[in-house]
Amino acid sequence: LLDSSSAAAAVSQVFAGQVRKSPLDSREFSVVTLPNGLRALLVSDPTATAAAAALSVHAGFYSDPPELPGLAHFCEHMLFLGTAEYPQENSFRLFLSDKGGSLNAFTREQDTTYYFEVSPSGLGDSLQRFGSFFVSPLFTASATERELSAIEAEDAKNRQSDSFRFNQLSKSFAAEGHPQSKFGSGNRRTLQEEPRRSGVDVRAALLEFFQRYYD
Repeated sequence: LLDSSSAAAAVSQVFAGQVRKSPLDSREFSVVTLPNGLRALLVSDPTATAAAAALSVHAGFYSDPPELPGLAHFCEHMLFLGTAEYPQENSFRLFLSDKGGSLNAFTREQDTTYYFEVSPSGLGDSLQRFGSFFVSPLFTASATERELSAIEAEDAKNRQSDSFRFNQLSKSFAAEGHPQSKFGSGNRRTLQEEPRRSGVDVRAALLEFFQRYYD
């Protein structure tokens, strides 16, 4: 994706300064700003046995609308479930598995980060598939309904964790109206049952969230 054409390279901006790093770090670094404004840090490590990439979107659960706690996390889940170019659900996960790779993502307060690793020979195709997450996700109605079960299962697992419960307790001390008090992970109650009673279309809200923070 970064060297797709000479025309694109001509309008990309390459950082001409020196990237600060540890004197013991033998890797090579380069920073570029692509024509669409995306900033990328490139790392070359001849000793690495796998290739990897990550992308962070500056939108986390602080950006959840008040009526839909957990929407940013739900959006994170949905990006894995088909794009216009690769409509099969979880096709990227299967593609990476076939090439000895894996992927994951996490939603924090103000950012959501997606990442993968793969055998070096599969990096080019992987970047193409990965990039489609942020251009043409499908957000199909059927996948939206099914993925709620995954969100609910994740919440049930989290509730067994002392650290998760402590974190939820600490949120109760946040100042009134501060986004830190939000329930960032969401569950079936916040993303299906309560919106349904209130007449909120969750899929439409997902599309609006994506268009506002990702598109």
